[in-house]
Amino acid sequence: MATTLEQLFQQLHQNNVSVLSVDLGKNGRFVASLQQHLQANNTTPGQLETLVENQAFHGGSWSRFNILIVSFLKYCKDVNPWSLWESSDLVFNYYQDLSNCLLNDSYPLENLVGLFKDTSDYVIPLASRLDQHYQTMGTKQYQFLTHVSSIISKLFNSTKARFDEPAKPFGELPGKQKILLYIVNRLNNIYFKIDSASSCSNIFKNTKHKSMVERFSEYPAREQVEYRYLLGRYYLLNHRISDSFHQLNSAFQMLAGQTTVSPQLQRNMYRVLKYLLPTGILFGKVPATAMVARVSTELAQMYSGLIRVVKEGNIGGFNQWLFTNERLLRRDKLLLVLLEKLPILIYRNLVRRVIATVVIPQGSNKIPYQLIEHAVRFSTGPSHAGMSPIYNTIHSSGNVENILVTLINLSLFRGNCFPLNRMCVTMKTNNVNDIFPRVNEKIVAKFPLNNDDSWLDE
Repeated sequence: MATTLEQLFQQLHQNNVSVLSVDLGKNGRFVASLQQHLQANNTTPGQLETLVENQAFHGGSWSRFNILIVSFLKYCKDVNPWSLWESSDLVFNYYQDLSNCLLNDSYPLENLVGLFKDTSDYVIPLASRLDQHYQTMGTKQYQFLTHVSSIISKLFNSTKARFDEPAKPFGELPGKQKILLYIVNRLNNIYFKIDSASSCSNIFKNTKHKSMVERFSEYPAREQVEYRYLLGRYYLLNHRISDSFHQLNSAFQMLAGQTTVSPQLQRNMYRVLKYLLPTGILFGKVPATAMVARVSTELAQMYSGLIRVVKEGNIGGFNQWLFTNERLLRRDKLLLVLLEKLPILIYRNLVRRVIATVVIPQGSNKIPYQLIEHAVRFSTGPSHAGMSPIYNTIHSSGNVENILVTLINLSLFRGNCFPLNRMCVTMKTNNVNDIFPRVNEKIVAKFPLNNDDSWLDE
């Protein structure tokens, strides 16, 4: 009867690399059997290297594959199934050796691609769990995820850019190309987790050039959604609202279009909606609360208050909403973008209410600064004790001219200011919509979508 080690070599000669899995949940019995054999024979690292070299895998020319097998055997011999920390070096060394095998496209990589994908799904959560206890273990914050990101980044960079080569249908792509979007998404997810979202820029910029697929829509739907979700979040962090809304909305529509509702689908819709909601409000696209509530009553309750104060032109209510939800907004990196971008839309709605309820009914097209100053004082309301200065000191009725000029320059309001007369004049009309164009149309006109992303919609 063949020993476990002989069975391993036999399976590898038959190109069954799944036996090299370090996931004890899937391959634990085989790993335990190998451990028993290797420890019983007290096999040294040098002996392991000799045993592997004697097998002459792939004609003995692929040294990195031999290194991978030796790394796997070292893991089997020394792994402690009861201690994630004690076994971490073995796992990460194996993962790096596996990744190194995929760097050179001249070798038969197809079988290893699936193994790399499965191993990544095992290693990334493991690194995340270890990083959660960095203070207890005395390691650096995000030490393990940063190490994993360096391994995946090296693999991404090894994928050569496509210049004169023709694109191919997804089914005809080599294995490494088939998981390109998977690699991109895992890498960018890690960058967000380790507070290094700026590193995503290079990845997003080069994905199209490295991809050999004919159309982005041929990638697995799950990876398409994830890519758009991450790209949308990246744009939101950089305050590029129209680009962010387009990508997040596209991701959400793909999820909403699925016919089978599952807990995983609900979780994914929640992930996207958490950023699509504030982006939509900034973009002038206010979602229906009932639709949001079907995905998350928590988000519906949280943002219904914000939608209300924005429509009312209520700066004081906006400040109170930010103050109440500050912890969550900071956690999700949403506080700054809302604090910077939303007040001008609130002022737009405030001025709109003044014109609709006071100016137009009088048959006038002249708006005294004093009238807007009174509205701003009423909107901001009294200062609240305990609030940060970022809420209490920014907004003032003395900024009326600045507010009106900014609205005009952003094409959110049609009018002309006359500072000497302290007066703003608009066209004569009975329809307030003639004076206030739709927000989203003006944002897109002033900040068009990034043309580099057009391949995502082809």
